[in-house]
Amino acid sequence: MTELSPDLFWLTATAVMTMLMWAPHIVWLILQEGLGPALMDRNHTLEVTPLWAKRAQKAHTNATDNLAAFAILVVVAHLSGVDSAIMGQLAMYYFILRAAHFVVYLFGLPVLRTAIYLASIGVEIVIAMHILG
Repeated sequence: MTELSPDLFWLTATAVMTMLMWAPHIVWLILQEGLGPALMDRNHTLEVTPLWAKRAQKAHTNATDNLAAFAILVVVAHLSGVDSAIMGQLAMYYFILRAAHFVVYLFGLPVLRTAIYLASIGVEIVIAMHILG
């Protein structure tokens, strides 16, 4: 098996982290409502009651919404031959910022959350600038 380049490694790590961000919300929903009702809630009518769990759900949605643009940018940079070491660094920064965003969102720190979010968007802009020259 071929070793992943740094950019694709951090893209993969970000995708896995984003996939796992659903866990706090759904685990709490299972604890609150029971396994059956939580799994059978096809219309998402059940709502978790603690604010931190609601914030975890919103943070996951935000991460999912932003993953598409990030993934496209990293893949285009990779396919375009942009230096994978530089892209790897930028992708690592994005990963760290998105992890921090999730934690800060979970704890309900809106000003810091927004600053971290904007920094992650800044990383995406820098990646786009590298692609576009």
